[in-house]
Amino acid sequence: MFLSPNSFLVALLLSTFSLMTMNGCGTVPPPPPLSPHEQMSVDTTQAQGLLVEFEKKVQLVHSPNVEKYLTAVARQISREDENLKNEKVIVRIHQDTRPELRRLFSFPGIVISIPASYLNEIGFENELAAVIALELAQVERRELAREMEKNDHPILFGELSIFHFSQKSRASSIELGTKLMYAAGYDPRGMVAVFQKYGAYYIDTETQTASKELGFYVREAQKAKNDFMPSLQPIVRSNDFLRMKKELKSSS
Repeated sequence: MFLSPNSFLVALLLSTFSLMTMNGCGTVPPPPPLSPHEQMSVDTTQAQGLLVEFEKKVQLVHSPNVEKYLTAVARQISREDENLKNEKVIVRIHQDTRPELRRLFSFPGIVISIPASYLNEIGFENELAAVIALELAQVERRELAREMEKNDHPILFGELSIFHFSQKSRASSIELGTKLMYAAGYDPRGMVAVFQKYGAYYIDTETQTASKELGFYVREAQKAKNDFMPSLQPIVRSNDFLRMKKELKSSS
């Protein structure tokens, strides 16, 4: 049987439509995006091995009262973020006699580890709140998680450390961290002080390039601070903070 040109064209179109429909039905739709809580759970699982490696390679300082206070500060700040308020936060202390350990580390889950020397040097509570808020912001913004997605064999310490985040990423975390600490009742000028007074904990300040980078962070912190007026009754040195300093001094 022969088809007329018009009939042939109609049949071809119907056949094409049928194939397209079949292919469409066979396509698996992309999975829905993860909720922030689900994403945090995934990030925590992926970072678990790195956290275990970290705990094996550092000497943790076990000071229950100090850790309890630090964790309370962190949870007070984390409650100000919708994506962090239900997360369990733990703050630990590590010895940093080796240069590569003279910095803060934070892992999804959320575990923050603060160098012992920083706690001994720090003089005001808003400076402590600032470093904790900055680490919380980096976890919330998935800084470490994104780096782990790009690195099959992440390195913890040294020049190739996975904790060397870009200036752009750090600037965004400074902005969010400043917002969180202010909402929790801490004077946002503490974030500026973190980089002015304790910049070595985030960057090697010996080279000119590093000094420029540190200057960039100071300006970003000042910019973020300007969006928030200092609290009328800022937390400067609470009794808990003073007890923490006293206990550190007596144990050193």
